Amino acid sequence: MRDYLHVAQRAINAHGLWITALLTVAVFFGLFLFGDAAAVVDAVQRLEWWRIGMVFALVNISYGIRFLKWDFYRRELNIDIPVKTSLLVFVSGLMMVVTPGKAGEVWKAWFLRDLQDVPINQTASIVGAERVTDLLALAAFAFLGVLVFNQSSTTLIAVTALFVGGIIVLQWRTACLRILNTAEIVPLFGSYIDMIRDFYENTYTLFRPWPLSVSVGVSVIAWGIEGLAFSMILGGFVSDPSLTLALFVFGLGSVVGAASLLPGGLAATEASMVGMLVIFEYSRTVAVSSTLVIRIATLWYGALLGTTVFLLYRSKQNRKETPDQN
Repeated sequence: MRDYLHVAQRAINAHGLWITALLTVAVFFGLFLFGDAAAVVDAVQRLEWWRIGMVFALVNISYGIRFLKWDFYRRELNIDIPVKTSLLVFVSGLMMVVTPGKAGEVWKAWFLRDLQDVPINQTASIVGAERVTDLLALAAFAFLGVLVFNQSSTTLIAVTALFVGGIIVLQWRTACLRILNTAEIVPLFGSYIDMIRDFYENTYTLFRPWPLSVSVGVSVIAWGIEGLAFSMILGGFVSDPSLTLALFVFGLGSVVGAASLLPGGLAATEASMVGMLVIFEYSRTVAVSSTLVIRIATLWYGALLGTTVFLLYRSKQNRKETPDQN
């Protein structure tokens, strides 16, 4: 049996997660200084435990809903695998959320290939569709700032237009197939053209109006729950926090982080969220404290959960493969 841990380690090394760890330390250190380290520590310590528990419960619910989208895509492409295996792959893939643009989650395609012999070009297209529909949902929340709070929308419109334009182009099937047929004679692509064509066909299917509408709707619900979690954190520091503002700040920060292509959106997401909260007259301490808590709950908790599930699976496989010495 393949050494999945070795495969995961190679993926981690390839995406430079050690750089992510260093960047995280630097970002968190900078935030502590900006928000007055002593005041931030005191504020976080005074946050009610029930509120923290509810935040993690909401994040888990969000992951559950996002799994439904993953499984919906699986069924759209007629990938016949046990639901238990599908869940294992989805949750294990969370350990790659701290890669640039979450691109490391494409590792799920290799993992599922080794588990069930599913072609990589099928599940890789699912990972891509997941990321695009997540971004569209988060952009919808970010546009609340344009509609409700009259905030600048230049970057947001540019990023959203890029992804929507990409979807429209992908749906122009005749033109895309003509390009692929032309690329077939190019030495660099020729030997891979069948795989690329299959990848395109799967992507085309996932971005058809019905799957696209369902998946964006599911993403709005899932990320809206995480926005609600952010609102609950703000409620631990100020009275009567605005849910609309929380959704806007969380959505905008996530879009900016994704557009930055930094590992896990680090620095860009935090700076955007803290800066926007300060603009809306939250104190630096509250802005930093709430941002740190939600980022731990929605980013690093996911990475830890995915890593734990994968290592438990690997440990179980090792016990099966190791003969009983007694």
